[in-house]
Amino acid sequence: MEVNDAQLPQEGQTPITTFEDYIPKPQPTAKQPISYFGQLAILLGLSGGGLVVGGIISIIIFIAMKGGGLSSLTESEMLKPENANINKVIQLVSTLFLFFTPAFFFALIVNGKPLSYLGFNKKVSLKQIALVVLIAGTGLFLSGALGELNQLIPISKSARHYFQVLEDKYVDEMLSMVQIKTATDYIIGLLIIALAPAILEELFFRGALQQLLTNWTKKPWLAIAVTSVVFSAVHFSYFGFLPRAMLGAVLGLLFYYSKNIWTNILAHFFNNAIAISQIYFLSFSGKVDKKVLQDLDKSQLGGWQIALVGIASAVAMIVWLGYFKKESDKILAKIQLETA
Repeated sequence: MEVNDAQLPQEGQTPITTFEDYIPKPQPTAKQPISYFGQLAILLGLSGGGLVVGGIISIIIFIAMKGGGLSSLTESEMLKPENANINKVIQLVSTLFLFFTPAFFFALIVNGKPLSYLGFNKKVSLKQIALVVLIAGTGLFLSGALGELNQLIPISKSARHYFQVLEDKYVDEMLSMVQIKTATDYIIGLLIIALAPAILEELFFRGALQQLLTNWTKKPWLAIAVTSVVFSAVHFSYFGFLPRAMLGAVLGLLFYYSKNIWTNILAHFFNNAIAISQIYFLSFSGKVDKKVLQDLDKSQLGGWQIALVGIASAVAMIVWLGYFKKESDKILAKIQLETA
């Protein structure tokens, strides 16, 4: 662009502009939002990276705490009961990198306010807390009925054997962490095995993945269903698939109704803490072994009794969730009025 003398301020005139003002400047462009497909790719990419980094750090931790170099890094060695404390630390670190880190940085990238995006809302009523406890308690009975139903699903003999091998491995891994002999062991177990997974998994599955799918599909129920299936699948337990999928669906509804991740964390923690508490009290009567862990999920009721408990629990769950939705709507309305 050429500027002639007539366009510049004349002698004796008060200059209004400078020469630089006549030079064209690039116009700022609006930041384009990341597509939902791009957001999913970011979340999955961060999860993959977290899995690799967490695995490497876990190996370093095991070698440092156990000693013996890489030669000690065998599956049989890692699953020994005497390495329970090491496995608890590894469980915490691996879960931190697999779930928390991807969720936090995903929220930071797509929103800029990660804690707010992930649902850290300070307002929780006592009525909400009470209903969450009722919902979680009811879920234990419904979970037991669904576990029995899961066992009845017809599959081939080879598939059942394959899934049973995976189930035995899962129980062995749990057994390597739940050697609870003292009150201190119990408290540490509640913190590392019950509370930490409750926080970290909820941030990833409900705070990040479910929100992403809800915004993308505009169909919350579909987002909750997909997230619940993924949530159950990553635990690699076929015989516990239906109970965990049900738990995931309930947790998904809690988050969708309340928009508050704390309600999910409380429900998830309550569910985990019951299992840890059972193991702790069973340890008073003797050693907690593989059979004891497997029997925790088994019901002593007959077929019709299990069906009756399942139906009653499902009805109670629907009622409690209805009350929870009404209470959450009131809380959200108050927050909206305060921020208006």
